[in-house]
Amino acid sequence: MLSLVLALVLAVAVILDGSSMFAAYRSAQDVALGAAQQAAFAYVGSNGNEGAALGAANTFVEGEGAELLSLDFHKAQTKWYEARVRVPAESFFFKFVPVLNRYLDQESTAVVRF
Repeated sequence: MLSLVLALVLAVAVILDGSSMFAAYRSAQDVALGAAQQAAFAYVGSNGNEGAALGAANTFVEGEGAELLSLDFHKAQTKWYEARVRVPAESFFFKFVPVLNRYLDQESTAVVRF
């Protein structure tokens, strides 16, 4: 009986933290795309000011509770911004496991061409 209860508690812990990591993964994709879009809009709106684009992307990412890891601007025939962000997962149990807590935060990269 005790082993059944422990197995059930373990299963609930894995499901909760797994769903939290998946939600952070989806959020990281959305935030990265939004940051790249905000940078592109700010760049075009400010007549080519890359500092304004970085500021707009950073403001957007911080407002979403994430961290902007990099924002790269590429000049070619088509200009594009590449944003990379990190979103923390709301972990309940895995944050206490030394091996698993390295994989909680989710990162994503998005590119917007304009």
